[in-house]
Amino acid sequence: MTAKIHDIADQRPHLMVVASDGAHVIPRELIQSVIDGKKPSTILTEPVVQRIIEEWLQKVTN
Repeated sequence: MTAKIHDIADQRPHLMVVASDGAHVIPRELIQSVIDGKKPSTILTEPVVQRIIEEWLQKVTN
């Protein structure tokens, strides 16, 4: 299996999400565009979405 690697140095700030399928570095702007409905959530992999929800749930229930 090979992974697509993209240079996102010019897309700062970005977030690192450690999901079940590995570490992902995602531009904050991309996450915000999903939140705003400008991009579909399907642009993120299922493991990434799961990890984001998991971390959010931990924050709101502590």
